[in-house]
Amino acid sequence: MNIPRYLMFFVLCCQCNYLLAQSKAPWMNRPKNQWPAIALINEVWYKNGEQYVHPSFQYAATGFLIDTGKDTLAVTAKHVLWIAKMKNMHTVALKNNLQKWLMHPKNNPADSVVIESLLNTDTTEILEGKHSSITQRDWLVFSTKYVSPNLQPLKPRYSPVIKGEPTYIFACPYKEKGCVIYEGHVIETMGNRILISTDTTQQVGGASGSPIIDKNGQLIGILGGSSANRLTGQPAFYGLSTRYLQKVIEKSPNLNQPLLPIDEHLRPLLAKEGLEATVNHFYRLYRNDQDHFSYDFSSEQLNKLGNELVNSQKPNEAVRIYQLSLEVFPWSFNTYNLLGMAYEKSGKKAQARQAFEQSLQLNPTNKTAKEALQKL
Repeated sequence: MNIPRYLMFFVLCCQCNYLLAQSKAPWMNRPKNQWPAIALINEVWYKNGEQYVHPSFQYAATGFLIDTGKDTLAVTAKHVLWIAKMKNMHTVALKNNLQKWLMHPKNNPADSVVIESLLNTDTTEILEGKHSSITQRDWLVFSTKYVSPNLQPLKPRYSPVIKGEPTYIFACPYKEKGCVIYEGHVIETMGNRILISTDTTQQVGGASGSPIIDKNGQLIGILGGSSANRLTGQPAFYGLSTRYLQKVIEKSPNLNQPLLPIDEHLRPLLAKEGLEATVNHFYRLYRNDQDHFSYDFSSEQLNKLGNELVNSQKPNEAVRIYQLSLEVFPWSFNTYNLLGMAYEKSGKKAQARQAFEQSLQLNPTNKTAKEALQKL
């Protein structure tokens, strides 16, 4: 049987990608106490003498190295610039203001990385405030001038992250004497966002920017910070996949296009088609994983739409939007408060009471729910 050349090429490429994805880094075969230095700390200085936003910071969170096959790049979280910034810095751009940026293992400055330049600089990407969306693409990617040979770069993995797969997070929290490894597993993925179980309840400030590594020692994401299991409310970590990193390395255009808030997308549909059509459309989008790369489905955005309906004297429609928000994010005590208020405005006191009681179960110190129940 003659197989077309293009099909044979496609099959070979798939086989190669599969084998690459399955290949295990040699260092992972050693005992954990012999694993190489991966997690690094960031030390930053600016030409005007400024360094961090507060003198209590001795360094700015965690970073690491990646091996692209052509270069060794240095990486950390983009929101590290909330800490290591000049007072007049408002966008994700260092320009010519940087004096020196070093990365090195905690307590070991001898094995350093000297940063050269920021590859994903963007003078239009807002750093802080309500118009900032940097945590949707929380990667700072640098070229390097020097890399100590004693440090271990990671090879990125661009294949999809799978629910349940084990993970290792190499982090340098501020309160730890050295760097640590958190073990967990993937709870779920939603577009770029990865939710990961955690084996610690301790404060992990300073762990932002840590690499998330799979069982083969390949990089699958970067740690954004602490979160919660969407369905249970239990503590968890969240990270961002390597999808954006790949775009930076490939020099793709429109790198920093923010996700469209779902309330902005649904608002005109609600006005034109009505409530149920809007709800059904939301479900179609939410259940399609690819749409999570385009829309911000957070409860804050859904609740914003519900709040607008309450203010427009449409509490019954607001109730349905808050219910939708709770179907997707059932651990949010604040949404239960909003739901209770909407029920109260629509004259349904029994349902309002149930909503406030549920809010108290999720957060027993919740004053809003306590006061609302006393009035009811």
